[in-house]
Amino acid sequence: FTSSWMQSHVEDAEMYLGMPVLFTEFGVSAHDPGFNTSFRDMMLNTVYKMTLNSTRKGGAGAGSLVWQVFPQGAEFMDDGYAVYLTRAHTASKIISLQSKRLAIFNSLCSWRCKWGCKKKNHTALDAL
Repeated sequence: FTSSWMQSHVEDAEMYLGMPVLFTEFGVSAHDPGFNTSFRDMMLNTVYKMTLNSTRKGGAGAGSLVWQVFPQGAEFMDDGYAVYLTRAHTASKIISLQSKRLAIFNSLCSWRCKWGCKKKNHTALDAL
């Protein structure tokens, strides 16, 4: 569902709106029956992969923001969607890897590059 939902929004943004789309405040609630961290990690991977693949080809998928990343001691604010990086080791690695991929991708663009850079040399990015 997530992949097809995101793809349809990317396509609509490209074909009809001509503007970027951000996928924000996504996550999986620990309060949901049957919650497990594997599903949350799969959701993170799916959203990040879809966003990065769109960005790499100059598509409308411009970014994604997970809801919520909390430090230890903020449990009183947790609505069930919190990711505690010190506890959620796999999720932490997924988020870190996405940050590294975006840093590499952004380093390929010059200041004169307009949004939607279509640089073909993604060797460093592919290595991750």
